[in-house]
Amino acid sequence: MIHRTFFLSIVTAACVACVAPAVAGARIVRAEAILPPGQSGFVSVPGVASGTGSPHLYDQQPLFMRFERKPFGFDQPGQAETPKPGVRIVRDAFGVPQITGDTELDAWWGAGYAVAQDRLFELELFRRATQGRLAEILGKSYLGDDLVARRDYYTPAELDAMIARTSAPMQARTEAYRDGINAWIEHVGANPADVPGEFAATGDLPIQPWTTRDSASVGVFLARTVPSGDGNELSNLRAVQEAGPAVLDALLPLRLPGQLSTIPASEGRFPQGRPRSAREERLARKRSLAFAATLPKPSAAAAAAAARKADAPPGRLGRVGGSSMFAVRGSGGRAWLFNGPQLGFAVPELFVELEVHAPGLDVRGVTAPGVPVIGIGHNANVAWGFTSGLSDEDDLYADRVVPGDPEAYTFKGQTRRMDCRDETFGYRSPPTALLGATLPETGQETQRICRTVHGPVQERDGDVAYARRYAIWGRELETLQGIADLNAARDIHDVDRAMREVTWNENVMAADSAGNIGYWHPGLFQQRPRGWDERLPYPGTGEAEWPGLVDRATLPHVIDPKQGWLANWNNIPSQGWTTGDGVAPERVTGQFHRVGWLTRLVRRMAGAPSFAAVEHVVRREGSTSQQRPLARTRLRRAALGADAPAAAVLRAILAWDGDYTRTDDHGTVDPGVAAWQAFKAAAAEQAGARFGTAWQRFGTKPGTSHVFDITDAQAYALRTLGPEGYRRAARTAFEALAQRFGSTDPAAWRDKRAMYDVTAQGGGQAPPLPFFDRGTWEQIVELGP
Repeated sequence: MIHRTFFLSIVTAACVACVAPAVAGARIVRAEAILPPGQSGFVSVPGVASGTGSPHLYDQQPLFMRFERKPFGFDQPGQAETPKPGVRIVRDAFGVPQITGDTELDAWWGAGYAVAQDRLFELELFRRATQGRLAEILGKSYLGDDLVARRDYYTPAELDAMIARTSAPMQARTEAYRDGINAWIEHVGANPADVPGEFAATGDLPIQPWTTRDSASVGVFLARTVPSGDGNELSNLRAVQEAGPAVLDALLPLRLPGQLSTIPASEGRFPQGRPRSAREERLARKRSLAFAATLPKPSAAAAAAAARKADAPPGRLGRVGGSSMFAVRGSGGRAWLFNGPQLGFAVPELFVELEVHAPGLDVRGVTAPGVPVIGIGHNANVAWGFTSGLSDEDDLYADRVVPGDPEAYTFKGQTRRMDCRDETFGYRSPPTALLGATLPETGQETQRICRTVHGPVQERDGDVAYARRYAIWGRELETLQGIADLNAARDIHDVDRAMREVTWNENVMAADSAGNIGYWHPGLFQQRPRGWDERLPYPGTGEAEWPGLVDRATLPHVIDPKQGWLANWNNIPSQGWTTGDGVAPERVTGQFHRVGWLTRLVRRMAGAPSFAAVEHVVRREGSTSQQRPLARTRLRRAALGADAPAAAVLRAILAWDGDYTRTDDHGTVDPGVAAWQAFKAAAAEQAGARFGTAWQRFGTKPGTSHVFDITDAQAYALRTLGPEGYRRAARTAFEALAQRFGSTDPAAWRDKRAMYDVTAQGGGQAPPLPFFDRGTWEQIVELGP
């Protein structure tokens, strides 16, 4: 039945030759990648009930579970077709298309055609998700998502104007890509066996032609959501009003001693704009707290809205990503790059893989269906990867509404009218609702959507309209040109130039065939008003306006650091960078941030780098509870002198090496897994108790991509509790474990292996997937002369 989950050893030596590049002058020594569960999203009409269709729906998952990958070099052998003169598509053994065009426009026509073959229903979902039209085919429960899509983004006319501002070559490329998609839509219109079964299941027929506006709306969503989400100012405000400012200082400090940055401190400090002195920060905090006292207490629903917006179901557009990557320099001009974007496992994935060749263009990698660029991958000389930047590039303003007129507000002493419009949302239950004995619902609702001078009004509370201002507003599509230039980069310095063009906030890491590596934290960032604290809403009166945007040349970046390696797992980019309003509270986990474990592994490997050494790091990174090795010294200190209950928990944790994937004959994991999870929860409760329940606003459990990671509150506990505090937490954990497992013997504390909740964006039904803290796409690329 179709329901809400719609959105909701290595390759053998014989294969090494397969990954060697065939393109003349190529410098890719070896490349492997994996995209579980598979390349295709095609489920046939008769296969909807069983989740079957293409043979490439699930064929990469077994490799992924064994930490293996498929060849990722150019020109893999396979079956060829010529959908039109000037376009040749060869699909390899895993169904990945290699598109070759006589011209660049032919190549992007072929890319659109091939992506539509693999992901036509996903394209439809992305189109509807980004234009606020999901409820029209999936039912009334999607009205909230549709409202956000229209409220916080752009009207059709605004999208068209943004398209018109892109370069002529980018417009031509997008039109060619559109035409390729529509050629496949025309094909399925004449060949019912090739129609994805979900269209019939949702009653979404006939399939409407794709437009350049559709590509633009997908591109805008990608630029705004995956790199970073909206801020948590309302949640912070509620926490301060409940527990006082100490909770903010403890759990969301602007900076924290011991924070782990990707750029070493020896390579420079990169503040967001002109840095404030400690005194200026204290005065700004005092002023913002006084203003916060005048604001109504946000409702629990309003305070949680931003978190819900960022926590879209896995694989779905709008979900803020995680992800890890590292790059290492070797001798003889060699370099290695790994990247594993963590966007939540889904069938099909958010990414689709393809290879594109045209005169002057040879590139292979992954991208989101709907946009004519390769997001992550490699060309003949450069490989690159992304992780979500998670920095604060937007702010929430509390605009005061004029009494008696909800669409008027005060700004700089003047009354202004909001820019408001009515939006009508349709909803219809899919025909398959009948299979669940549910009465279909059909109807429509009209919502009033408003903007102030600061941006879209996201919440209202009494006489306050909360409007969000985005630094990237109206400029999201500029990123496509920057990525297009990245696709064509010849060396690390071309990457550097391309990163001055992008407007989104992904972390970018790259390596070239001369053995150079680099890292960038790009995008558009506001220069913050110096007299206000960015963790709380700003007054919308005009006294807290941005002076402008930060010069992109001053943003965090480094090429060839002296240490010879770089690592990022969504940690802060550099020393001097602050955490902002807490769009990613994990950034303030300090020395216990998960990148600490990755850094330890990469540093050890960097002395003798090799493809096999990179693989070893990937395996350890994706199977170890990151803070367990980082906390070893503190745990040992606490275990000394611990009483019997506390000692049982601490010894169980210390006897375990942190691997949560290793199981016994009964499929259960080491007792240390349950002991560690219970200990972290108890420690957070203990350390957070002085803040009442307000500490819970900073995370009670990690996200679904990082089940064995820690929350902000747990990290606060690990770094602030002394040995006796660890012992008290261990005693509490002992009681919880004894009750849960019915035994005080640690040997009985064995859980089943954790499984990943794989969601479906269509009729697919992925096989069970054991949990790994790994990328939903992974690539390893070795480059050299």
